[in-house]
Amino acid sequence: IGQLELTLKEYDGKQIGYVNLYYLIPEKRGMGYGTLLHNYALKFFNNNGVNEYHLRVSPSNHNAISFYLKNGMKKIKSEMNGKVLRFSGTLT
Repeated sequence: IGQLELTLKEYDGKQIGYVNLYYLIPEKRGMGYGTLLHNYALKFFNNNGVNEYHLRVSPSNHNAISFYLKNGMKKIKSEMNGKVLRFSGTLT
């Protein structure tokens, strides 16, 4: 019903977690599965010793942006001439 791709990478001289892909099929959205994926990602990053994670999203993907904001992430900058937004979150 979905897919989650996670990795660790260097960003601005520090190790961060990076979400390559969050995906749920449309008929399963809004049912709590996104939160399950997000919690899994946080656990993965915590288990790998990083306290910050990033992802990129299209500025037109309003549902995803709302989800990321609801889950405590913040927009940190626009990239690729405005084609994507970079969001970050921290583990608490």
